[in-house]
Amino acid sequence: MGKINEMNLLLQKRNLLIEQQKTDLESLKLQFEETKKVMSPVNIIKSTFVNMNLKESLINISLGLATNYLTDKFPKFFSENKFQKILNRLFKPNK
Repeated sequence: MGKINEMNLLLQKRNLLIEQQKTDLESLKLQFEETKKVMSPVNIIKSTFVNMNLKESLINISLGLATNYLTDKFPKFFSENKFQKILNRLFKPNK
């Protein structure tokens, strides 16, 4: 009688594991579909522009361009340091 009870218990555990696997598989499929939606190129581009603060980016770009312009036009005011002169020669193209 003990073997029959153990066999029934094992069968019940097996059935529970099979059900668990089915629910896990369904949740993985749903997660995969959500990931596909998020990782599509259109959504990546959309999220990039939504998260980007356009006004702040334009200000940062314009400040960088203005600083670069000033250092090109007036190098003696901005590159008194020897290390800065070396960096300027390395990273700025010859004219």
